[in-house]
Amino acid sequence: MYRYAFLLGAHPTISLAEILNYLTNQKIKFEEYLWLQDILIIKIQQLPEEIAKLQNELGGIIKIFLIKEEFKGKIFQLEDKLTPEKLLTDFFAQNETKINFGLSIYANPDPSYAELNWLSNYAHNIKQLLKDKYSIRYVEDKSWNLSSVQVNRNRLIDTGAEIALIRDKDHFYIGKTLTVQDYASYSERDFDKPSPDAKSGMLPPKLAQMMLNITRNKKTKVLYDPFCGSGSVLQEALLLGLDVYGSDISPEAIKNTLSNLEWFIKLKKFPQVDLKTHIKDADATTVNWSTLNKPEVVIVTEPYLGPPLKSLPFPHQVKDTLEELSSLYVKFFKNLNKNFDAVQTIGIVFPVMKTREGLRYLDILEEIASLGYKPKIILSDEISKKDAGISPRNGFLYSRPDQYVLREIFVFERK
Repeated sequence: MYRYAFLLGAHPTISLAEILNYLTNQKIKFEEYLWLQDILIIKIQQLPEEIAKLQNELGGIIKIFLIKEEFKGKIFQLEDKLTPEKLLTDFFAQNETKINFGLSIYANPDPSYAELNWLSNYAHNIKQLLKDKYSIRYVEDKSWNLSSVQVNRNRLIDTGAEIALIRDKDHFYIGKTLTVQDYASYSERDFDKPSPDAKSGMLPPKLAQMMLNITRNKKTKVLYDPFCGSGSVLQEALLLGLDVYGSDISPEAIKNTLSNLEWFIKLKKFPQVDLKTHIKDADATTVNWSTLNKPEVVIVTEPYLGPPLKSLPFPHQVKDTLEELSSLYVKFFKNLNKNFDAVQTIGIVFPVMKTREGLRYLDILEEIASLGYKPKIILSDEISKKDAGISPRNGFLYSRPDQYVLREIFVFERK
């Protein structure tokens, strides 16, 4: 077993669920884990080079570290554990040409001014001790958290190392960064596609990937999105090696999806797919696509979330919208029960309206349960009951501070 640390994204609870569900469903053996809100420390059987490959499959992971040392005590003991000789033999990628290294701190509690001052002196001292024999540069940041961009642009992974110091009270873990998130690729997939659809809302690629990973399992071969919009979920499913199908009630959305997927397939040099047989104009509340009514198919989708809100409303101002959306969602699940009864798992976004008197949810879970669909419990009750990233109904909450419509994410299983 190797011990790894994962730096989680802006919505760490969903990221945690994504990792644990991915490892379980892909039959990757792991043991006890420690969740430190932004960091997950976990023992996994696979080799570092295999774990590094997960970076591009997990949308909620910013960095992956291999834990190489740990100790209990004070931060000043780092200099005994991480000597210049130890860095050269166990951390730096090479020592024959230029070495770039950096230090990132993930600590609970936050390091004091004295500790940060000591760490700065320690890092600069390492540089001084090695500069006579090696061409070495120390890359630092005032926040003590190097971004993926900084790690990548300074080539820390392949010329030296980013060293992660992770603290849980008086327990310290010393990690070496294996990979960082490919920020450029996500940006390209999000902003460069030829036909975005701002009207129906745009599901971020990272969230689409996370939803796929908390929904699919090792037997999943096909992804169907019945509210495909501009094709974001289908795009990310292609990256994960799934066969993709999509439909939407809007002919314009179908046109956008075809345009975006053609661009994406060409961009990634995927084998050509006969998209016109995989993407069609259809109402998600009545569609009957018999070839997709199979257990190896999963549905991952974001239906219409209602009109955009430009200011914080009173509850009565969103009452009609919530009723209309509730009707849409219930009709959708009724159609699943009628025409897709072999499909066992559905990952779906529910809208949550932020109002002047608190959050307003779609009150339809009991009706959906009566149709045979119940939310899957991915995380333990201990986490679910205490974490602000989980709704009172056990849905994962996803939003930005400036948004008035939040996303509530469920994975439903057919009983």
